[in-house]
Formats: sequence, C-alpha cells, structure tokens
Amino acid sequence: MKSTTGNVDEFPAVVARHFADVFLKSDDTLREVLPLDLNHPPESFTDRSLVRFHGMVQDTSSSPEMYLASLSENKCGGWGISQNMPASEWPSSFDYCDLKEATALWAVTVPGQTTWRTEALTSQSHSTSSSSQNPPRPHKFPVPNAPHIGVQVKIYDNEAAQSLKATDVVTFIGILTSESLDPESEAASSPMVPSLHVLCHKLQSTGDTPPAKELTTTRDDLIKWIADEALGGDEVAAQWLVLELCAKVYIRATPLLLPSLTLSRFPSPAPSSSALPTLHYILSDLLPQYLTVPLSLDLLNKENFSPESKDEDLHSGYLQVPHGTTLLLTENNVHEGKLVEKGIMNIKAIQEVMDAQTLEYSFPFSKFPFPTDIVTIVLCEGWKSAFFQTGFTVPLEIKSSLEADLYKPRDQIKLPDTVKLAAYRSFLAAAKQCYGTVQVAEETSRHIQEDFVRHRQEDPSITADDLIHSMKVARMLAASMLEREVTIDIWERSKRLDADRRKRSP
Repeated sequence: MKSTTGNVDEFPAVVARHFADVFLKSDDTLREVLPLDLNHPPESFTDRSLVRFHGMVQDTSSSPEMYLASLSENKCGGWGISQNMPASEWPSSFDYCDLKEATALWAVTVPGQTTWRTEALTSQSHSTSSSSQNPPRPHKFPVPNAPHIGVQVKIYDNEAAQSLKATDVVTFIGILTSESLDPESEAASSPMVPSLHVLCHKLQSTGDTPPAKELTTTRDDLIKWIADEALGGDEVAAQWLVLELCAKVYIRATPLLLPSLTLSRFPSPAPSSSALPTLHYILSDLLPQYLTVPLSLDLLNKENFSPESKDEDLHSGYLQVPHGTTLLLTENNVHEGKLVEKGIMNIKAIQEVMDAQTLEYSFPFSKFPFPTDIVTIVLCEGWKSAFFQTGFTVPLEIKSSLEADLYKPRDQIKLPDTVKLAAYRSFLAAAKQCYGTVQVAEETSRHIQEDFVRHRQEDPSITADDLIHSMKVARMLAASMLEREVTIDIWERSKRLDADRRKRSP
C-alpha cells in the first residue's frame, strides 16, 4: 500500500473510508469476507488473512502502539506491514515525525449473542470446528469457561477509534496476524495473541425494526406460546414477561429507567438435577442477546460480576455485556450458606444495574460507573426474590398438569414454524423500538391526574412513586401493543393488569 494523500496523518482515515466503501456498504459484500469466529478460529487462518470479526469491545485501556507510518518509496508502514519486514528492508534513517500511534483494544466474541442471531449475521448454520479452542486471556470474557474468541485489535484511524467504548458491539474488517501482546517487552515474557489490524469497522446498529401494525396480532399468539411451553399455562405471567422484554433505556432519569421483573413461586427442578428452565430455551429462540446466570452461593462468592483492573489488565464479569442484553437470573440453586464479601458486592452490582442501569468498573485507585441497558428477569421459588428488589413481582400460577413442563428440554418444545418464529422476533424488536417513543396525550394526561387525585383521596397511602409505577406499566403495555401513545383505554387496561398481579401476592 502506498500513501497518495501526501499526509501520513490523514492516510489511515483515507484507508478506512476506502475499505468501508468496499466492504461495509452491503451485507452481501461483507459476508464475502471470511468470519473470525468459533467455527473459524485464529489458528485456522494463514498469516495476514483478510477476516471480519463481529465482537464486543472488552477493554479500551491498552496503551497505544507506536509504528513507523512511512517507509521507503512512500510505502505505508501501518497495518502490521513494518512488523513483518525483514531488517534488510528497513529504511536506514527515518523522520521521527513519521512515528505514529495505533489504538489498541481487546475484543471478544459477543457474550450472550444467541445462535440464530449469529447465523443471521454470518449466513451460516452452526457447525463445529476441527480446531481446538484455547482462547488467550480467558479472564477477559464475561462468562467463565465459555468458548469464545479473544483478539487484540489495532485501529490506525485513531479519530474513529476514540468513539468506541467498552461493551460496544463492532464489526471489524482487518488483517489477522499473531503478535506479542506487549511488543515493547522481551518476547519470552509476553504471550503471542491473535492480532487484527483493522482496515475499517462499523458499530452495530440497535437491530430494531420499524413497528408494523400487522405484527399486533402476533402479540396474543406469542403470549400463549410462552405460557404453554415455559410457564405452566400462566398467560398473565407470560404477558408480564412480554412487557418486560419490550422495555429498554431511553431516558437516564431514574424514574424512567426500565423496571426489572421477578417471576416468583417458580418451582425448582428435581433434586440433584441441573436442568435449565424451559424459559431459557424460549428466550434464546426469541432474543438476539440473552444469557442465563444460574445463581448459587458458590457462583456469587467466587466469580466476578463487575469488571476489575488487575495489574493494568481489565478482568471481565458477568454484567459486562452489550446494551440490549436480557439476563435470566435463577435462584433455584441457592441453598443455605454464607455470603462472603465478594458475594455481597456481586449482589450489590446486580441491584445497581436493576435500579440505575449502571455498572461500576474497578481500577486500582478509583471506580467509575458505566451505563448499561440490561433487562433483568429473576426466577425464584418463594413469594419474592431472596436477594433483589425488582420493579415487578408476578407469582406464577401453574396448571398442575403442566408443572413438569417448566424444565422440559429443548427437543420437547413445540416450536412454531419458521415464519411465525420470525414474526415473534420482529414483534419484540418493534415493541422495544416503540417503547422509546411512547408519549402521553394531553387528554390522557388530564385523565391520569384526575384519576390519581381521586385514588389518593380514597387512600392517603398512595404516593407519587405509585403514579410513576403505574406510568411504567402503561408505557410498557402501549409498546407491547405497538402504540406510540398511552390512551385512556391503555391506561385503564394497565391498571387492571397491575391490580390482577397484586391480587396474586399474599
């Protein structure tokens, strides 16, 4: 590659624009580039192969890497070119102004990205690789012991790189090599890791689809399917679950953050069974970003839930996931025992995500809160969660004949046909997009105010927090109906829905 701009400072941005025009303008062109993923791990490629990596930015704290930007005959020296040159080809002298910096990041396989979403992005069905998986630096992936790809990412267009943040999901196109993690240290002390010299990259869009009125009929079918297959026939609980899945962060004022949900009275699996709830498989088939976290005292006391920097290396945790991820926290394996300090801090971190949608990253001399957008759903056997205060608690009412179906395996689930399943996914995406646009009409606003004053006169214990709670339910219900406005009818329906929920509690 030669620089034709005459300015080595501008050249990386020119390169990025050129390759973005080549690869990122259409999905068809993008998919012509071989993916770097679990089916095509780094060791399956020859050195300096052109690959695409769809990953999550895990760590942005690495020091920039110096490189010689201009070589002899006006050739550029970035993108790993100078690292691969024999000593005989290095210029005998160079201008120190040609020493530039490349931004270095660490990126990993997108945690929680479901199989169908991965297949949609790669246009390939799931297959197994013959290569063994032994990713470097496994502590940088949020889910312990989970297979994944970890890669050192080097971006030469520094201005574009500055906008990338931890948990951003990005598609990188670049040249894959294997290099020392710390090129300035002695080779023996620094491990060799997969390194991607980025030609261009694209931040993933939200993936939401425009609301379509024809999807409104999908809502009732979806609720019934979830109830029958995963919630013991309880359509009320299924409706609350769908409302929860429609929510997202759209304004970071505390009263307007998305609420969390507890499905209580959820029976535990048979003794000594490690079976996952059927709801796990249902949500995996519906959502693009989803993780189950099987809580236990051992997990809480030993694993990381929040990222923590150790020796200038950011270790990940369960909660370091992309915006839009849904977490299912199961308490059924929590038995009597003692929570140590780490377990208590992990519970506090989860509660902070539920309450404020922020996650604290720990550094040697400071802690910084980072914004999150995580839907949290808790399953517990008692009337309420043992650890968390969630926005809504819905006690499950199971038809006795269906109790055993709460833990049936995937191969026993009655799946809808491909077209209907795609409609369910589109509906949830459309409803989530709609949630951020729901407004309250002036006429409805007056009705709500009068309604609140009347109920407060009848019951002085009612507070402004109750009004905020009711408004959240109304917004979620409107979004689940793909309506951009809370009408008087939706307000009254949301009140009845919430009243029915409260009647279930003791």
